[in-house]
Order: sequence, then C-alpha cells, then structure tokens
Amino acid sequence: MATGRPIDHVVLAVRDLDQTAAVYERLGFTLTPRAAHEDRMGTSNRIAQFRGRNFIELLEVDRPDLLQRHAFDAPQPFFSFGDHNRLATQTRDGLSLLVFQTDDTRADLSRFAAAGLQTFAPFDFERQAQLPDGTTATVSFSLGFVRSPHMPRVGFFVCENRAQHLFWKPEFQQHANGADVISSVHLASSEPERDAAFIAAMFDGACTTISGGMSVACGPGQDVRVLTPHAIAEIDPTYEPPLSAEPILAGLSVRTSASRPTISSAEGCGMFIAWETAQTE
Repeated sequence: MATGRPIDHVVLAVRDLDQTAAVYERLGFTLTPRAAHEDRMGTSNRIAQFRGRNFIELLEVDRPDLLQRHAFDAPQPFFSFGDHNRLATQTRDGLSLLVFQTDDTRADLSRFAAAGLQTFAPFDFERQAQLPDGTTATVSFSLGFVRSPHMPRVGFFVCENRAQHLFWKPEFQQHANGADVISSVHLASSEPERDAAFIAAMFDGACTTISGGMSVACGPGQDVRVLTPHAIAEIDPTYEPPLSAEPILAGLSVRTSASRPTISSAEGCGMFIAWETAQTE
C-alpha cells in the first residue's frame, strides 16, 4: 500500500534574492552560494539544504525577458518554471512550488497521466554549483510538472537529481537554528478535501482528517497539511489570504533540535516556519 512520496523541496519565490538570503541567514540558516539557472528559466537561487534530504529553495526571477513562457495549449503542453515564478512574484513574495522526490521523472509523468492529472513535457536542465571548497561543478535535473485547475497559483513537480553526489554536502546542512528536515508543507484552501485529493492522487498518499483540514502522507514522517485559511491564521497571525481566494502554499513545519517560536510569514518573506522538535516525530 502506497504511503505517498517524500518531499524534495519547496520554492520560495521572491523579488529580491539577496535581501531574502540575508533574512534567512539571520534566522539561522546556512545557504549555498548564489547560482544561476539557464536563461530559458530566467532564475537564480540560494538553497538551505537539510540532513533529512530535502531543502528550501530561495528563488528570484532575475532575467524575466529571457525566460520561456508557459505554453499550456501547445501540441506538447509546456509548463515554465520561470514563468510560474514570474507570475507569482507579481503579486507577492511567497511559496510558489511544492516538489517531490523521484528517481524517474518520465515514469512519474506517465503515472500522473494515468491518474487523469494534467501533465506537461519533461524539462531537463543543468547549472553550475559552487561546492564548499570553492570549486564549481555541473549539477543536472529532470523535472516533471503536474497542475490542478483549482490551484493555478500552486505548482507541483517531481525532481530527479542526476548529480546527487555533487549536490548534497554536509557543510551546507549545518544550521545555527538546528533545522534538520522539512516535515510538513501547509497549503491554505477553502476546500481542503478537494485539494488534498489532488495531492493524494499523485502518489496514493493516505488522506486523514485533522483539525482545520486534511493531511496527505508524503512518505515516512512527512505530510502536506491542507488547511482552511482560518486554520492557517491560527498558526500564523500575519497570514494574508489572496484576494482571489485561490489556494496557496502558506508555510512549513521544520524539524529542529530545540523548541523555538514560529517564524511568521511577515518575518519569513511570505512563508511561515513552525518548528517541530525531534521528540515529536
């Protein structure tokens, strides 16, 4: 019986990567050096990676005139990573994409299509990464996107990391705040059952009713919590729902070595972080 797929990372799309990185470093996160994606993506990032093998990607659209646009109605529909984040940052800094681990992007796209989900052409790319010793290396990825018509502001994809030995580095996984792994992603929705069902359909993750909404299992010890806006506001009093009332990704739960206060979305550049100690796992 399937229990869902582990979370690979989330994308925090912001209008000023340098400013956001400074905030996250003050919050106790160690970040990788700034790296540029290909011009057809039009983006650059810095990453907070965790020992639990997932990460937060801080992302800026810094070359909007070069990026490839969405082509949803093309003979082979195309979902643009860069265009999604360009559109997202027109209205707010905040979480834009939820990403799951995969060893085979193309097999997962076939799985999604068989489940009746809207899929797109696979996207393969490379970028240069600066390693802890100051040298650079080429890292490469294959992405497979899926989209819910009810959640246009939320992107979902699987990420096949084809150079894991170059990507995951212990030196980048030591954080002053004790952050160890993303344990939950929180999605604000006025219809939790509908949107949880979409997420569950990707990988047969078990759905459970919880206070304020639904939980979708994402592998051992991880879940997506699809909660009403009211329930999200109880976690993060600074949460501001979109005027459109469309679902959005609102925040994370991150496992840490010591209890500490929640970082509000106002403090976290559009994303709240609720801390969970290892003992609660």
